[in-house]
Formats: sequence, C-alpha cells, structure tokens
Amino acid sequence: MSANPDSIEQDIEVPVERAEGRGSELAAGGDYDESRIRVLEGIEAVRKRPAMYIGDTATAGLHHLVYEVVDNAIDEAMAGFCRNILVKINADGSVVVKDDGRGIPVGPFEKTTDPKLRGKSTLEIVMTILHAGGKFDRCSYKVSGGLHGVGVSVVNALSKSLVVETTREGETYSMHFARGRVTRGLQQIGKSGRNGTRIEFEPDPEIFPDCEFRYETLAARLRELAFLNEGVSIRVADERTGKDAAFHYQDGLREFLKHLNQGKDCLHKPIILHAVDEEQSLVCDVAVQYNSGFTESTLCFANNVHNIDGGTHLSAFRSALTRTINAYARKEGILKKNVTPTGEDLREGLTAVIAVRVPEPQFEAQTKVRLMNPEVGTFVAQTVNEQLTNFMEENPADAKRVAMKGVQAAQAREAARRAREQARKSVLNTGGMPDKLKDCSSRNRDETELFLVEGDSAGGSAKQGRDTQRQAILSLRGKILNVEKARLDKMLAHEEIRTIISAVGCGIGGDEFDISKRRYDKIVIMCDADVDGSHIRTLILTFLFRHMRPLVEGGHVYVAQPPLYQLKRGRHVEYVLNDVILSRKLTDLAIERTVLLVRGSDGQERRIGGAELRGLVSVLETVETQARILRRRGLNFREFLTHHWDMDRKRLPVIRADVYYPDRDEPEVHYYFEEQELTELRQRVDAEPGELEMVDASQQHLRVEPRESNGNGSQGGALHRIVRYELSECKAIEDALRTLEEHGLGVSDFFLQREEGVTGERPAAKFVLITGQGDHEGEGDRFLEVENLSGLVTALCEIGGRGWQVKRFKGLGEMNPEELWQTTMNPETRTLQRVEISEDPGDPEQLDADLREGDRIFSILMGDDVESRRNFIETNAIHVKNLDV
Repeated sequence: MSANPDSIEQDIEVPVERAEGRGSELAAGGDYDESRIRVLEGIEAVRKRPAMYIGDTATAGLHHLVYEVVDNAIDEAMAGFCRNILVKINADGSVVVKDDGRGIPVGPFEKTTDPKLRGKSTLEIVMTILHAGGKFDRCSYKVSGGLHGVGVSVVNALSKSLVVETTREGETYSMHFARGRVTRGLQQIGKSGRNGTRIEFEPDPEIFPDCEFRYETLAARLRELAFLNEGVSIRVADERTGKDAAFHYQDGLREFLKHLNQGKDCLHKPIILHAVDEEQSLVCDVAVQYNSGFTESTLCFANNVHNIDGGTHLSAFRSALTRTINAYARKEGILKKNVTPTGEDLREGLTAVIAVRVPEPQFEAQTKVRLMNPEVGTFVAQTVNEQLTNFMEENPADAKRVAMKGVQAAQAREAARRAREQARKSVLNTGGMPDKLKDCSSRNRDETELFLVEGDSAGGSAKQGRDTQRQAILSLRGKILNVEKARLDKMLAHEEIRTIISAVGCGIGGDEFDISKRRYDKIVIMCDADVDGSHIRTLILTFLFRHMRPLVEGGHVYVAQPPLYQLKRGRHVEYVLNDVILSRKLTDLAIERTVLLVRGSDGQERRIGGAELRGLVSVLETVETQARILRRRGLNFREFLTHHWDMDRKRLPVIRADVYYPDRDEPEVHYYFEEQELTELRQRVDAEPGELEMVDASQQHLRVEPRESNGNGSQGGALHRIVRYELSECKAIEDALRTLEEHGLGVSDFFLQREEGVTGERPAAKFVLITGQGDHEGEGDRFLEVENLSGLVTALCEIGGRGWQVKRFKGLGEMNPEELWQTTMNPETRTLQRVEISEDPGDPEQLDADLREGDRIFSILMGDDVESRRNFIETNAIHVKNLDV
C-alpha cells in the first residue's frame, strides 16, 4: 500500500465527516479497522473510478466509449469476419455501433468455477463482467486491439442505457441494460440470414459532465481505421446535423499517404514496406513518402490502435531511416563539405505510417498511447534497413531526391543559424524594437497585448484608440511571405516577418524558440472582414502555426472580432457580432415590451409576457431545430405531428420501420413507440415464406457481400427487408410539446390557418402580439396578428427591429478610433476569438489528430496544389457566411 495519503484516500472508503486539516481526517470518525475496508467489484469499480478504464470523464473519455465498441468490430474485421461497420449519432445524443461480424455468443456460460456465473447467458457475461472476452487464448483472434476484456463491459457500466442485439446462426437476440445492470433479460426477437452485432448506448450524465459526441472527432478516427483495414467499409452518420461519410479503401496505406499529403507536392512515389515474422507472428507495414514541405507527419499504430506517444516501433523506424539514407548518400557521394544530415533533417517533409500487428501487445496503459514490445522495435528496424535499402538501390532517381532533401535541410539549418545570428546583431545595433512598433508602457507581461494590424490606415486608428498602458500596435504593410512555400533562411530575409519576430521576442526555430521570453501575453490579429483581410489573417496564422506553435498551443494567439452590425436608435448605439446574435438581440428587445395575447375558443383571453414568453420562444426554437432533422429524413413535419402525436400518452413514435416485400414495389411503413412493437413486427414478417433481413437506415448504402440464401420458405429464399429508422429527435420534440401544453397550447396551434368565411372576412387570429407601455390596450399600443406558433419567433424579430437603424460594417477602415476602441479593443466590451489547435487540448489523442488536420488544411490552402485548394473551397463553400463580394 502506498504511503501517499492522497493515494490512500482514493482506494479506501472512509464514511466519516472530515475535520479541518489533512492529519485529522481519518481520526475524526472513529477507529480504522477491517469494517472500514470495501471491495469494489466489476461494474461498481468502473463507475467509482471510470478514469482508470477510459482515461478521464471529459470529452476524451466520452469518445473512448465509442472506440471501445468499434475496436471490437475491427477485431472481427482483422479476423476476416466483418466487412461493414456503422457508427451513428442519434438525434438524442445516443450512439449506435453495428457490424456484420460473427456476433456475440449467447449460449450458457460454463467455463467458470463461480456458481453465480455458471449457466448465465454468455452475452450477459461479456456485457457485465470485467475481463471476460475471447481475446486471451489467440484461438478466436490471432491479433486484436483488445487485451483485457474490459472494453464493452466498461461502456455498459458507464451508460445510462444500453441495448445489444446479436445475430448468430440465423437467430437474433437482444438484452437491455441500465448503468451496467440487466433491465431486460435475453430475448429472441427474430431471424436473419446475416450475423452481426448492434449496440446502442447513451452515456450516463452522472459520469460525464458533457455527453455530446462530436462528429468530426469520430469521423477522423474511423477514417484511420478504414485506411488500416483494406476492404472494410465504415460509415459514420450524425442525425443531429445530417452529416454523413463513408470510408472504404482497397489500397489502404497508399491512400492514407495521399490523404495526409493532400495539397503537398510529393517528391516520389509511395514507398511501401511489408514484412511478416512467422515465428513471432509479427506483421509490419510501413508507408513512406517525402513532400516538398518542411514538417514531419509520422503516425504509429499497433493492432489498429493509434499510439500517439509512439513506442518501440517509432523509435526503431526513425533510427533505421536515418542510418539507411545517410549510408546511401555517403555511398553515392551526395554528402558535401562534411555536412551530415541529422535525424531531424532527414524527417523534413516526411509523411509516414507505421502499422504493426502483434499477438501480445504491451501498452503503457489501457488507453494504449505507447507500444512497449522490444521485439517489435527489432523487427521494424530490420524491415526498414533491408527493404528501404533495396528500394533506394532499385530506384536511384527517387533515392537521390530523398537524400538531397535531407542534405538541403541540413544546409538550410546552417544558413538559418547564420541568419538568426545576423538578425540578433541587427537588433542590437539598431537599439532593439522595430520602428513600426508602437509599444505599451507597462512592463508587466501578463497584462500586455500586441495587436498585429492590417495596413497603416487601420493601424493609425488603433494607435489613437488604444490603451497606451497595456496595448502595443504593430502595423503590417501588405501581405507577409507565405511561409508554407519558403525555407527558414528565406523567411528570415523577409522584413515583415523579422519585424514580427523582433516584436514578439521569443526567437524562432525549434532550438532557439523560448516562449518564456515573449514580451506580451496576448498576440491579437486584427484584419478587415473582406477577402484581403482574410488572406492576411491566414498568412499570419500560417507563420505562427509553423514557426511559433507554442504560442498557439499556450493560448496566447487571438483573432479580433469586430462587430458585423451597428444598431442605432437616437443617441443609443449597440454593436452586434453576427447574424445569430442579431436575431437573438431583436427577439429579446421585442420580449421586453411585448405580450402575447392568446384567444381561447371559449372567448376567454390570456396574456403571456416576460419570462414566460421567453420560455415559450425557447421551446419553439427547440421544436424547430428537431423538426429540421425530420425534414432531412423526407418527413413532412406537419403531417407527422398531426398523424402520430398520441394525445393520451403525450408521445411521438421513436422508431420507423419500412418493410420491403419481394412482390411489392413500395415499402409498408410503420411507426412504433416501443422496441417491443418492432420485435412483434419482425416476428410477423419472419413468419412469411422467405428470408428476413434487418437493416439500419444509415447502413443501406454500405457495400454488402453476396451470399447464398438460407430462406425458410417455398419461395426459394425470397428476401424480406425491414429498414429501421431511429427517430430519436422525437424525444426532444415530446418534451417541448409537453411544455407547450403547460402554457395551454397544443400541437394544432403550430399550423393554424384562418379560412375566409362566405362574406370574405377572416376570423380573428388566435395569437396577437401587443407592443406598448403596458398590458392594457390604449394609446401607443401596436398589434401584430400571428397566424400560428410557427411564425411567432419571426414576428418577434420584426417587432424588435422597429425604430432601430441597422448598419453593416465591412472593415476596420469604416471605424474611427473611438469606435475601434469601443468595439474591438476595449477589454470590457470587445470579443476576441482564441486560436486553438484543438477544442480538447487535454486529450492527447484528439490534440494529435487536430494537429495533423491543421497541418493538412494549411498545406491545402497555402500550398502549391491548386486542384486540392479548389476542391476544398467547393466542398466547404456551403458553410461560408457573410461573404464579402
């Protein structure tokens, strides 16, 4: 037992009130004896110490739940039994993972000495007992990412609810769980001609403060898995936003290199190295390609698990690469003037993927960030030494380009060293700071800010409007050098960049950069909102990302957010950042002086205002957000709500099932409130002659391998198909509609239409917005009839904008010094956007993925590949707002 009292506290439950001071905590409650010791078993242990199993309970741990389930499907793929995997984020935030592997066994479990476990369903054992799995004896799986049999049982323990369906030998079974405990036992729910597993789980908010999954995070990981497992189709869908992507690669590592090098000019064809050690059951795959850039991107995987901290395979690869290329360059006489490239020189512009398969991998922790097997390092080094040497001998033109790349990097390193020395001498001779810098007077770095301002005009206004005590201004003339296309020595010859380096004070380059020497706490980029301003901002960000990245990683780089709108009413002026905030602002302005009059069918009237009206608007916005998801499914929101809202139970269906019969062109559509109703449908359809296939709607487009039918009827195995749609967004709509009923409103109020009578007159509107000084009709009150609840928010925005002059800004030049100070530079009123590489800097895996994605995006936007840049712009143009044309 550790002597550290903090460690003791974590392992022992002490049911006493705590006294002040660490030393009195244990003594305060009584004796410490055997009765104070607790044994946490299984699910209880996971829920008590979740970080021990998934790393943390923040965003990283949340997404790790999905990875644990997906890794089981990938293990099936590596064993040769799985070809299609689906990951779907439902509208209610739950996740579905489905595969067509062998399915989880369901028979009675007998291989145990524990009488409490013997005879239970194997499915229940796998889902609820830690260290239960099929990856210990290497019979079912030769290699796998799972080691300890804790993955899916941990997911179950940390889920508010989990439903597992498994299909084996033509039979489909299901079990339901809540926080790791069985809530519905094993049930046979139908038949199917395809094996597979479907797990749907909802993270437990008692464990995770933030239960919202991020599509981009999951998509990046799933794309990697598709690259590493050639021929496997992986689909990821987000029903909250409609985002959807399918990944399928027949030549995985080559296509992985192509993805990583997108936007870069590659120097040679991909180098693919492959070796198998039958005796140790090791497999090594390495893909190498150099580009004309200056950064390294090397990824390491063991059994498909991304090792972000590398391990024995990475260190062996790097040392073998350096040794092999230098030996070739020396042999061919390429090295000149005793300049021998270092390992860092030879990795300039390198993109590499190292993937090994190991029967007994040793990882640093359950999160598997570093591979520790020494035999893997030896095997990788041997593979790279032998096969890379052979490649260079057989491809002398490519080999010379690779060797020359390293030699030029070494020469540039030496030239950059001389340029830095010259720059330092220049600074000392001229007295230090550049002339363009208007420095601040404070010497307290933690309160100072440096504004990098586009152009002399905006810079002049900033100098006049700034706080001279804390804010320094550096005006930049024109567009700085695009450092994506320039070596360090050329970059240091550019005047504007040298000016920025001198002003910031940290130095430049990996060896000499020292973030502790920065002269300012915040570096703020302040550019116009037009096309040129965006380009200048991107050039500055490229420079900072490539050569002063610790400033970005430390949260010291910001982008100024000048307002897009000015609202003026008389002498009162307000500034609004964007369209979303403008709409919210106008709505709030309306609510402050508006009440909603609701006329009942019985002639009674009531008024809703203030906080109650604000709450009503929030509910309507929620309904509209979820209704957009239904519309993306091709459903008419009005018809769906009218026909399927259960007035008695106040519920909407959460499952749609489309049944395709072999003799009909159109499907038979059903809506269900409970899973059991779908089970009954499956059983009815299964009783029909022919074979039944159950398909998730998001999986319809996945590639399906041909198979022979095992139909149960006389129609030669005619296929019946049930396509299942999860209508999880209906749960949010249900809650919103129940809240509306508390306001005395109902579903019919969404789509009211006033019909003209025989006289041509329309009846009085049920909803009227009254704007004035009070709640009583009188002088100054204004009335706006609203047809139905769907138009209420729009009508409020119209009222809120009355009497205001709305001006849209385009650039900093339109603001005088006072306006620039008040809107963009005043710490009390401005909005700054911090530049972050990752939304989860505390998650090493996500940070690594975001760094690589940032590297790829900068290469596409700022590199020489015009085609990649055009494709990127065409793909993302739909997301652009406030485009200045």
